[in-house]
Amino acid sequence: MTVPVLSVKGLSVRFRMRGGSHVSAVTDATFDLAAGECLALVGESGCGKSVLASALLGLLPENAETAGSALLGDTDLLTADERTLARTVRGRRVGLVPQSPAAHLTPVRTVRSQLEETLRELTGVRRADVRAAAEAAAARAAFPAGDLDRYPHELSGGLAQRAATALALIATPRCCSPTNRRPASTATSWTAPSTNCAGTSGRTARCS
Repeated sequence: MTVPVLSVKGLSVRFRMRGGSHVSAVTDATFDLAAGECLALVGESGCGKSVLASALLGLLPENAETAGSALLGDTDLLTADERTLARTVRGRRVGLVPQSPAAHLTPVRTVRSQLEETLRELTGVRRADVRAAAEAAAARAAFPAGDLDRYPHELSGGLAQRAATALALIATPRCCSPTNRRPASTATSWTAPSTNCAGTSGRTARCS
């Protein structure tokens, strides 16, 4: 029997509100992801897709309460401490493309600068090789090399998505979780990033 890369069982998220009431955002989500598999979570805006992704990465606000389990190997993502998530999970074993990519890019730094910093932090690439490594990372997400020295406000929405994807894939995470909506006009342009995420390297993509 194949052991899944990610196994989510009965994952529920609710938020404590003022006055003691609770609002449920995710209820009893259960799924397994095998290596190389793509799973799409489809639903209307506000149905909990991004909340689920945030729960898996420990990025929920303090008033959130979770239940269930989410096993990434031997690590339960719902109970892991911040040190474990920051040093061994985020960016290394799970990559996240945020819902609003442009808003999550540092506005005063070029795309190249952000890729190079992430490469040094996550892969330990040598300074002499970091420029070429950044260009290779951009190419994996179909981000044009000619736009690497642009700032986030100079990018179109599609290029911002590609930049965020390049950042998410730098450490070749086992799971990649795009949380942004993709309009039909950009569906074709996302073929390459999606293939890179769930291709021959055995990575898994969860798209929501």
